[in-house]
Amino acid sequence: MLAKRQVIIPPSLLLPWSSLEHDNERYKKILLVLCVAFLLFGVVIPFISVPEITREKAAELPPQLAKIILEKKAPAPAPKPKEPEKPKEEPKEKPKEEPKPKEKPKEVEPPKPDVAKAREKAASSGLLQFQDDLMDMREALDASDVASANITRGAAQAEQLDRSMITSGAKSTSGGINNAAVSRDTGGVALSGRETTKVDSKLAAGGTAVKASKNNRDVSGRSEEEIRRVMDKNKAAIFAIYNRALRKNPTLQGKVVVKMVIEPNGSVSGTTLVSSDLNDPELESKILSRLKLIRFAASNVTQTSLNYSFDFLPY
Repeated sequence: MLAKRQVIIPPSLLLPWSSLEHDNERYKKILLVLCVAFLLFGVVIPFISVPEITREKAAELPPQLAKIILEKKAPAPAPKPKEPEKPKEEPKEKPKEEPKPKEKPKEVEPPKPDVAKAREKAASSGLLQFQDDLMDMREALDASDVASANITRGAAQAEQLDRSMITSGAKSTSGGINNAAVSRDTGGVALSGRETTKVDSKLAAGGTAVKASKNNRDVSGRSEEEIRRVMDKNKAAIFAIYNRALRKNPTLQGKVVVKMVIEPNGSVSGTTLVSSDLNDPELESKILSRLKLIRFAASNVTQTSLNYSFDFLPY
C-alpha cells in the first residue's frame, strides 16, 4: 500500500479584529462612490424650483383631523323693570297710659318695750341679783374705827451708810415687821381693817445700793448666739468679695481676724484688722468696709467689742 500524504495547514496568526488588504480596498471603493453621489445631489437640488403653497391650501385641514363646533347659547331675555313699591303706612302710636300711683304700705309701729318688765328681768339675772348681799355686807362693816386710826406710824429717816456698813450688817436681820397692830377685828364677816407700819432699818440704804448694782449687771453685751446668727447671714457677701479677688490671684488664702465694735442701736461703729494671712491690702480694706454695713437688732445692751475670724480657702 502506498503511504497516504497528509497536508498540514499552519494555524492563522491573524487576530479577529485585524483587516486584510482586499478588505481595505473594498472600503475605499464604497467610500468613493458615496462621495460622488453626495456631491451630485448637493449641486443639482438647489437649482430645482418648487411651487409656492397658497394660503387657502395651507388653511385646509387634512381629512384625518376633525373640528369641534360649539353651539351658541341664546341670549337671556332682558329683565322686566320692577314696579315701584307703594309706601307702607306707618302705624300710629298709641297714647301711653299714665302709670297708676302705687299704694304706699302702711307703716307698722314697732311695739314699745315694756321698761318695767325689762328692769324686773335684769334685777333677777346677772350681778344685780347679788345687790342685796352686797348691801348686807356694807351694813355689817363698822368703818368708824378704821377711819380714826392712823394707818402709818413715825417718820423715820433712812441713814446713809457706806460699803463697810453694808458688808458688816448684811448678816444681821431687821427683826421683822411690827404687825401687832396691823390686824384689827372690826366685827364684820366680809371685810376687815388694815394698818401698816414703817420699819426703821439700818439696811435700807445698803439695799438701795445693792439693787442699783444689780441693774447695772443686767445691762450686758450682745450674746454670742445673736452675733453668730447675724454674721452667718452676711457671710455670703463677704465671701463674694473674696471670690472676685480670687479670680485675679488664685493663690489667695488664709485667716483674717477683725475687731468689731457694735453699738446698742445695732450699727457697727468701727472695724480694725487684727491679723491677716492674705497679704492683699485692697481686699482687706473691702472686707472692713463691708463689715461696717452690717446691722444688728437694736436692744438694751452696752457697746460690744469682739474679734471675729474668717478662714478664706479657694474651692
